[in-house]
Amino acid sequence: MFGSKQKKKTEWVQTAMLRYEKPLLQYSYSIVRDLERARDVVQDTFMRLFKQEQEAIEGHLSQWLFTVCRNCSLKVLRSQERYVHVESSEFEGRSSDEPSPSFELERKERVSRLMELVQELTPNQREVVRLRFQNFHSYQEISDITGLSVGNVGFILNAAMRSLRDKMERDDREEKIIYLTKTA
Repeated sequence: MFGSKQKKKTEWVQTAMLRYEKPLLQYSYSIVRDLERARDVVQDTFMRLFKQEQEAIEGHLSQWLFTVCRNCSLKVLRSQERYVHVESSEFEGRSSDEPSPSFELERKERVSRLMELVQELTPNQREVVRLRFQNFHSYQEISDITGLSVGNVGFILNAAMRSLRDKMERDDREEKIIYLTKTA
């Protein structure tokens, strides 16, 4: 009986690892900014999962994992006495239609600029944007992970998106002005 229960738990944790290891590693890395430390955090997260009762976590496994991963990552930062965020190289995947080289270059430049602008956001805004658009969490899941209220998550996300949109539009206007002055 005990062996069967242990085997089921092991399979459950292995299934969770297959699904969440990479997103958790990206998330932890974006906080601790060190791949080895991020790997240690993710390993610790799954060790904690193994120690939990499956029934207590069913239905909110993703939120539980990201919350534990976040807390462990922040603990690592406190031990390092610094707090640095790093964004993933891109939030979006590549489409199946092959774009032209110039379109692809322009897209990469815009994504690169967007990542720079995301770095200018407040730490709360960066974290909420990352959880929403990189890890595709709902407002409720972000609330559970960060401890912010759902309303606050919405407000922070709205303010971040407005700021990013305004800065991108400003960049586009400035680029057009520079282009017009070069041809005149």
